[in-house]
Amino acid sequence: MKNRLDILLQRYWEGETSLEEEKELRSLLLQPEGYEAEKSFFLGIAEYTNLKEDIQHPQGRVKRWNPMWYRIAAGLLVLLVSGISIYFYQQKQAEKEAYQQVMDALTLIQTNMQKGTENLHLLEEFRHLNTTNELFDIETQ
Repeated sequence: MKNRLDILLQRYWEGETSLEEEKELRSLLLQPEGYEAEKSFFLGIAEYTNLKEDIQHPQGRVKRWNPMWYRIAAGLLVLLVSGISIYFYQQKQAEKEAYQQVMDALTLIQTNMQKGTENLHLLEEFRHLNTTNELFDIETQ
């Protein structure tokens, strides 16, 4: 048994043991006298793993949020953001449409003003005439 324990210890320190061999090594270390350093080493490892588990879960099982709630919250967030972006997009489109209507109205006013002022250019030629006689070229004698 000591030979098997020595072989397992040698393989353990070289990093060649499997999990089953390590379990066997721990059980063998509990039985014989001697090997006090190795016993304290493996007991320290066991205490460390127990301490590590206690630190990770101090009050037993830690409650976590259900992943389904994360999905629901993410879906609602996506809907909210898309709704806001659609609202702002429609508002911007309405502003563009109103601007285009104003520009069309101003263009219509401008074309009508040009049509009206074209006829006034013809009257500019008659401005220098002072009387109706001059207008109709009537000679008074």
